[in-house]
Amino acid sequence: MLTSISKSLQFRLVACLLIVATLSMSFRMRADGVVLNAGTSVILETATSLSSSTLAPGQIIDFKVRYDVKANEKTVIKAGSLARGQVLRVQKAKGLGKEGFVEIQLKSVKAVDGQEIPLTAGSIFHEGEDKQTLSIVLGVLVCILFLTMKGKNAEVPAGYETSGSVAVTTTINVE
Repeated sequence: MLTSISKSLQFRLVACLLIVATLSMSFRMRADGVVLNAGTSVILETATSLSSSTLAPGQIIDFKVRYDVKANEKTVIKAGSLARGQVLRVQKAKGLGKEGFVEIQLKSVKAVDGQEIPLTAGSIFHEGEDKQTLSIVLGVLVCILFLTMKGKNAEVPAGYETSGSVAVTTTINVE
């Protein structure tokens, strides 16, 4: 009988230890969640120079975060983090002096915990130099071949600063 009580007691002790171990794992300290509110501004810069002569609609463009973004005095998006944009419209410079243009919409930025945070209210629109009037005047007055003169392509230099806004309120885990 002593052995059956001791086996029962051993079983209960092991069961209690397993329950305590399970509970301690489920209540383990987690990283603090910080709320990043929708509308928070994120300052970005182009990672490379862009030209309407080399871009295509739908192409993904890389940006870098220029300054740390903080919420509750904690950095939730680090400076230098990767951000993405997408080319919406692009046109190369054409004859008759028509300029090229490019329109890029900001899409997302990477937070410190690796989440992709969607961005809104951010786009870039650049036009090249319009030479249409010059082309027509010279084509009519000097030589018809001036009508084939192209305008300039749109150029966005590396480091060009723009800003977007966080699209949705998100909880970010920071350490």
